[in-house]
Amino acid sequence: MPSETQGMPRQYGLQMSITAERLGSLLQHLAFSDPAGHVAHGILVEKENKTLANDLGTEKDHTQRTVDYSYSALSENERTRLLVLEPGEVGEKLKCNLKPTRYLQGCEYEALSYAWGEPSRKHKIECSGKNMYITSDLEAALQQLRLVDEPRVLWIDAICINQDDVHERSSQVRIMQDIYAKAKQVIVWLGPEKESDNRAFASLENLRSQLDGQDNSWFLVRLGWWRASGGKIFSGGAHRYMLSDVEYEHMTTLLRRDWFRRTWVIQEVASSQSAVVLCGRQSIPWEILADVYMRLGDHFLPVCQMGGKSAHHSLENITAIERLRRSNSGPLSMSLFHILLATSFSRCRDQRDKTFAVVGLAKDWVEKGMFIPDYSTKQEDVLKTFIDFAVIDSNHHKSLRTLSCPSGPDGASKLPSWVPDWRTIGNAHPFTRYSDRTKFCASGGMRPEAWHSDNKTVLHVTGMHIDTISKLGSDPTFTKAVAVFEITTAKIVGIVRSFSWLQECRDMSRDTNGGLSAKRFDELWRTLTCGLTVDGFPVRERYSDYFSKYMDFMLKAPELFAGYLTYAETSPDEIRGLNEASASFETHAHIEASLDKWSSKRRFSVTYAGRLACVPLGSRRGDIICILFGGEVPYVLRPTGDGFFAIVGECYVDDLMHGEGLSLDAASREFRLR
Repeated sequence: MPSETQGMPRQYGLQMSITAERLGSLLQHLAFSDPAGHVAHGILVEKENKTLANDLGTEKDHTQRTVDYSYSALSENERTRLLVLEPGEVGEKLKCNLKPTRYLQGCEYEALSYAWGEPSRKHKIECSGKNMYITSDLEAALQQLRLVDEPRVLWIDAICINQDDVHERSSQVRIMQDIYAKAKQVIVWLGPEKESDNRAFASLENLRSQLDGQDNSWFLVRLGWWRASGGKIFSGGAHRYMLSDVEYEHMTTLLRRDWFRRTWVIQEVASSQSAVVLCGRQSIPWEILADVYMRLGDHFLPVCQMGGKSAHHSLENITAIERLRRSNSGPLSMSLFHILLATSFSRCRDQRDKTFAVVGLAKDWVEKGMFIPDYSTKQEDVLKTFIDFAVIDSNHHKSLRTLSCPSGPDGASKLPSWVPDWRTIGNAHPFTRYSDRTKFCASGGMRPEAWHSDNKTVLHVTGMHIDTISKLGSDPTFTKAVAVFEITTAKIVGIVRSFSWLQECRDMSRDTNGGLSAKRFDELWRTLTCGLTVDGFPVRERYSDYFSKYMDFMLKAPELFAGYLTYAETSPDEIRGLNEASASFETHAHIEASLDKWSSKRRFSVTYAGRLACVPLGSRRGDIICILFGGEVPYVLRPTGDGFFAIVGECYVDDLMHGEGLSLDAASREFRLR
């Protein structure tokens, strides 16, 4: 169970405190010696030449503490500042000292990761004998982090960086990844605890113990239903033993904490050696929290169903953080393009931070200095930042992958259509995010023939016009039926609509006589799954049989779940259907996961040449389908007049994904995208 000891929790390695004497010795070592053993005089020396330990222990006249704290600029030899939080009882005035340090390597400090919350700084603390003003969220964190009898060394961005100095902010942001990487531990502060948070932490611990040693087959959802303690009816009766002691509503409430959707926290935890999550006095290792939530998300258990988009976006952030942590500890690192996609659901007040907050995780960009955060630019210049990224990424990687997530032709973002607007990415899972798995090579592995205009407003690219969109299906409506979920009338209606959408796609695929040949059926299921598993790997031919059986299941599913709901509402039984199972349930789950990941985020279409395709949601009849040389996938373009085009996005066309289009009788030409 999570710790509930008074003050800062000490389980999971949280006790990082040290005595004033040891602290003085440690910081003196950090200040006066570099890795080569040379002396760096005066970095942490008080003017009176007192030792740090004595300075911390000296009680000064409180009547003199009326002056507001003023930052001294960091010298060229000073890397950052560390905060020494003085000991005290709960409720006492917070006191601290800021000490510059030259080296972080070997320094025992903890770094705080938290959501800034309300930006106004109204809470007064004492820093080096002077008044400093901080936000209410940070004040609550410091009250909890402060130890009773020992000082604590911390790095906190809002205090250790002079936020009013644009030059210092820019320089410190460039080394923040290193600051969090060298911290002994990163502390994730979610905020003061509530009763629901205590239950959520208990459920996380409970689930972790049940998940240990289980493979994915354990998650397969059988039929039947069960009644939760609150009276709600859930599918998957055979899973009651696993679910009945877990309070999913409280776990969902925890995911609504602002921290889970903040952009900056991604780099802070992804860079950490060790991280712990605190909510008031509750604590749990980051690894446990991430593992449980990721497995729930992967298998679509109730935390996703209950939480809606908010929980989904938080789960995306948790997954991004953990995968980046694993990537950083291995030989390969994620590219900035993949990082920006993985973190696209995160939020930040300063839109420049959509890129500034994560660029430190892209090792190749950092090493080559290709993209340097600079807060002297205006927030309005964020669009220029996005353009610069698109140009640098395509030139450096010799790739057209950014065209898979364009800002689009409507001009709402005031960006060229070929530039991603990382503030509002419509589909965070383009095919090019999984290019190492999909094996798509629509242009046959050719290198791009592309260049940008001098003012970076037009992208010139060579390719071939292959086909044109003739028919478009309805906007997709898809609800999973093979999952643990609360059975309600609205849910059943959602399943009915899902099947109607699938039927519409099937009917659009029929020939003029209403027939659907075996060859056409294979084109249908390949197009609806985009030929991929949920993880982005090519599907096997047996998916044809899987899809056929899934369609049969969806035909009967609404009646099945309606029967469960009616019986559950009138019966005293707590659970039914333990023995109801389907030999195809696992294959249903495979098909449903692919549909949810790929075609439910696109529109089903038929081209003038009769090809089946999954195209961007914003596509229109008359948009053209092209193979652009160097592109992994086909693209949808829209003529805008005067010989220019806007890019709508990537698409799946059943017989164009592996270079087949290059053998067609179509002339190559230049497309000017703006």
